[in-house]
Amino acid sequence: MTDILVGAKIKAADFPASMSAGDGTTLTALANTTYARGTPEVGTTFVAPTSGRILLTVAGGMRDGSQLNRVHIAPEIYIGTNALGTRILAADVTSRGVGSPAESAGFIYYSRTTLYSGLTPGTTYYAVVAYKVSGGNTSQIAYRQITVEPTT
Repeated sequence: MTDILVGAKIKAADFPASMSAGDGTTLTALANTTYARGTPEVGTTFVAPTSGRILLTVAGGMRDGSQLNRVHIAPEIYIGTNALGTRILAADVTSRGVGSPAESAGFIYYSRTTLYSGLTPGTTYYAVVAYKVSGGNTSQIAYRQITVEPTT
C-alpha cells in the first residue's frame, strides 16, 4: 500500500474511475441460507488505486412476506473480471453488509459503506452483491447495488 503524501504529484493511477452497478429485477421466494449472487448478477470490475484502498458500498431493498425472516446482502470481491477468480473478500453481513428486520412486510432500503484495504495497485478486481435469508421462502429483494470508489 502506497500513501499519497502532502505535496506529492497526483497520477491517474492514484484515482482510477469509481464504478457502480445496480439492478431492479425483483428476486422472489428466496430460500438460500448461504450467500448466493442471484440472477442477474450485480457486479462491476474496478482497478485498485495506488493506495490499495477503496470505499465499498452495498445497497438494496429487502423484505420478508411472513415477517419472520431477515434478508442479508453483502459484497464479495474477486481477483479478475468476474466471480471465477480468486475470492479475496467473502460476503459477511456483520462486517460489511446490511440486513432487513424480520418484522417488515414492505420493502426497506439500506446501504452501508466500508473501507477495504490491502488491494494490489493497478490490479483489476470484480465486486459483486451476494445475499442470503435467515429462513423460509417468503423473502424478496427489489433492488441491489454495489459501488466502488478509490480512496487514499
